Amino acid sequence: MTDLRDAWVDLKNTGEVVNFTVVRYNDRHLPRKAPFVLAMIKLDGADTPFAHILEGIEPDSVKIGMRVEAVFAKQTTNTILDIDHFQPIRDTKVYVKERAGDVAKPEAPVKTKNQMEKEEKRKAMSRKVIITAALAGAATMKNQNPAVPYTPKEFAEEAARCYKAGAAMVHVHSREENGMPTHEHARIKETHDAIKDMTPELIVNLSSAVGMGKTPEQRISQIIHVKPEMASLNTNTMNFSIVDRKSGKIFIDFVFENTFTMLQDFGKAMEENGVKPEIEIYDMGGLDNVLIIMKQGFFSAPMNFNFVWGVAGGQSFRPESFIALKNALPAGSNFTTCGVGIEQFQAITMSTLVGGHMRVGLEDNIRIPNGEMAKGSWEQVEWAVRIAEVLGREIATPDEAREIMGLKKR
Repeated sequence: MTDLRDAWVDLKNTGEVVNFTVVRYNDRHLPRKAPFVLAMIKLDGADTPFAHILEGIEPDSVKIGMRVEAVFAKQTTNTILDIDHFQPIRDTKVYVKERAGDVAKPEAPVKTKNQMEKEEKRKAMSRKVIITAALAGAATMKNQNPAVPYTPKEFAEEAARCYKAGAAMVHVHSREENGMPTHEHARIKETHDAIKDMTPELIVNLSSAVGMGKTPEQRISQIIHVKPEMASLNTNTMNFSIVDRKSGKIFIDFVFENTFTMLQDFGKAMEENGVKPEIEIYDMGGLDNVLIIMKQGFFSAPMNFNFVWGVAGGQSFRPESFIALKNALPAGSNFTTCGVGIEQFQAITMSTLVGGHMRVGLEDNIRIPNGEMAKGSWEQVEWAVRIAEVLGREIATPDEAREIMGLKKR
C-alpha cells in the first residue's frame, strides 16, 4: 500500500541471488521443464528481491550471493517474462565470503536525506488506519437506538465523543427535528458547522445521497453550498431496500438512482469545489463504472473508495469479494469499508488486515459485537480501535488522515 508516485528508482539489469529453490516436478503452468532454478534476485539499486528463472548454470552450482544479469525476451509479452531469464555474470570471481551469513553484496545507492525522510514517512503512514464514524444515515431512528442524533447539537456532541474515542472523520446525513433526512442547505450547514465548532480537528464527510426521493440537483447542491472536506459519491443505480432477512418479506422497496451522468456531474462538481469524493462501492459493477468515468481525468489523486457490504440490493460481505474489489482499484487508491448489521465488524476487520481503513457507526449498525445496543457511534469506534491494536495498526489522527487521503484542512 505504499504510494510510489514520487519514489521511482532506476534499476540496473544486474543483481544478486539472495535465495533460490530447484523445481523438480513438471506442471503445465510452470514456465520451464524440470529441473530448473527459481531464484530470488535483488537487482542493483532495489531494496527487495523478486522471483525469476535462473539459467546457464547447473542447479548444484548455484550459490547465494552470486551475481547475475537479465536476459531479455526477443518480443515483448507485457508481463514479467519480458525478462526471459537471468544468467550468471561470467567474470564474477567470488560469490560468497567464507564465513556463513557474511554474503558479499554490491554497494547500495546513496539516498539523499530527503529521500530517506520520505521513505520513513511512507512506511509510518502505511501502518496508520483511519476510523470513520457514520453518525446517523438516512434511515436509522431513535426508536431503534436512542443515541441516533437528530439536531445539530446532538450531531456535534456525538462527533466529539467519536473523536475522543479515536475517529478521524465523521460521515453525516443531516436530519430535521423529527428525525427525517433533509436536503435543506441551512440545516445541513448548521449541522456541519456545529461539528466543526465543537471539534475543529475532525474531518466532516457529508452525504450526497441525502435520502429517498431527492432529485439530483437537491443531492449535489447542498454539497456545493457547504463545501465540506469530503463527500460521498455513489456509483450505480441499484435496489436499496428494507427486507426481513429471515423471512424475505419486503418492507420498503426503493431504487437508488445513480446514473453515469450523475457519477460524472457529481464527481466534477465536488472536485471543482475542493471537495474530495469518497467513492461508494456496493458491488463490482459500481467500481467498473468508476473505472470508465475516471478516464475523463477529473478525479484528483489519490482516489478514495468505500466498500459497502450488506445493503439489501448490494452484495453481502465475502472475503473473496473484498479481495477482488481491492485488486481492481486504480493504482495508488485508498480504501475503507463498512458493513450493515452483523457484517460491520467482519468487514472492518478484513479491511484492517489487508491495509485498508474502517467505518463504523449507527448509520450501519445499532449494536456492538456482543449483541448489546451500542451506547453511541463512539462505542463502536472504541471497538474499532481494539481491532486495530490487535492487528498491529496505529490509529490515524485527523491530520494524518488528511495526508493519506489527499485533503487540505480548511
